Amino acid sequence: MHQPFSLLIKPASADCNLRCDYCFYLDKAALYPESGKHRMSEETLRAMLARYFETEQPVYSMVWQGGEPTLMGAPFYKRVTALQQELAPRGAHIANSIQTNATMVGEALAAHLGRYRFLAGCSIDGPADLHDVSRRTAGGKPSHSRVLRGVRMLQKYRVPVNAVTLVSAANVREPLRVHRHLLEQGFRHIQYIPCVELDEQGEPLPWSITGAEWGRFLEAVFEEWYAAADWGVSVRNFESVLARLAGMGSGECRLCERCDQYLVVEHNGDIYPCDFFVDKAHWLGNVHDTSLRDVRESPAYAAFFQAKSRIPEPCSACEFLRVCMGDCPKFRTGEQFNKRSRLCDGWQYFFMATRERFQSMARSIALRAA
Repeated sequence: MHQPFSLLIKPASADCNLRCDYCFYLDKAALYPESGKHRMSEETLRAMLARYFETEQPVYSMVWQGGEPTLMGAPFYKRVTALQQELAPRGAHIANSIQTNATMVGEALAAHLGRYRFLAGCSIDGPADLHDVSRRTAGGKPSHSRVLRGVRMLQKYRVPVNAVTLVSAANVREPLRVHRHLLEQGFRHIQYIPCVELDEQGEPLPWSITGAEWGRFLEAVFEEWYAAADWGVSVRNFESVLARLAGMGSGECRLCERCDQYLVVEHNGDIYPCDFFVDKAHWLGNVHDTSLRDVRESPAYAAFFQAKSRIPEPCSACEFLRVCMGDCPKFRTGEQFNKRSRLCDGWQYFFMATRERFQSMARSIALRAA
């Protein structure tokens, strides 16, 4: 069997009802300058699903993202599940998840997502005073209360809801307030994502964080999480480190050896290797005329995913290389990802502060798995 992969699907492209300061995907609309809304047609939806189901996967994993994927409305996702049932191979395992700002989740959509066991990742950056600094509507209004209303609607229909928190200049100095707020809202699965966005000269934009800030943020959350010993609370960042140390791979692509865990499919069927690299230089084809198998076997795709494996020289002797694997290529400076990650200092600080406890937990996991 070929290496399994997921699809990250952009059914509404970069269209969104929010205008978050730090959003890297809003600018992707320039790739599709046609007037009006960007919406995936049924023809493209069918073609994409058929292409995916042509491949052999232990689980057909589809992540519906944006922009804001709930702009498509409940009827679209009803068509998604109907076509999945029509086109999937007999006995196929299908896993759907949706990454949303939650502000537009209504009764019909929540009920459908619950019925078909979608997993929802909801973007929330902490308490309102921190969240609303960057996450505001197109009209400049705060969004925190609307996010929580959407989360409650999803929970009403038993949709598993995870918190996806971007760590930016707005909240990086308040790790415990952020983490405790997420727990207070009932989140039991949390992922923290570092904000590193650069201008055209390669300089950090105002909402970006430094490596040192990232390291201190992670350490503070880890200390709280570890002391609580409530293993029902999952912090994906920590579980990914444990998985690496226990020899179980990693749930986060940034900690993997190479970048081949998924493909991005845009609203019109265009295919890219990663949503950080949706641009003309990384276009791989279109589902209407290219099979996903051919894309995965193409020289262009191989050149992309193998680039991560070329570890920057400063990293080669690092004791933590086997954990971070050089970090996400987006965070490496240089045209060929040949410089160390901008977050390197923070990762080293965090690993040094926590490695003994991580190693102890990893040994316990390995023993249980033996």
